[in-house]
Amino acid sequence: MKYKEAQAELQKVFDHQQTVSVPKLKRLFQSLNISVKKPLGNSNREVSYLKGEISKLKKENKRLKEEEETLR
Repeated sequence: MKYKEAQAELQKVFDHQQTVSVPKLKRLFQSLNISVKKPLGNSNREVSYLKGEISKLKKENKRLKEEEETLR
């Protein structure tokens, strides 16, 4: 299947909200050079780490504001 054909077929599926079988969808994605594999690395670990860092910064910011108010 050529790129333009796959693009037109996928657009038709989206426009008419059709159900597509997994093998057909896989073939369309391969023709369009689209990958649905999981990204390399553990992004959940990175997200958890960043959430923790944001939480620490918020607590530190709150503590500094309270300390500033008591000095006034």
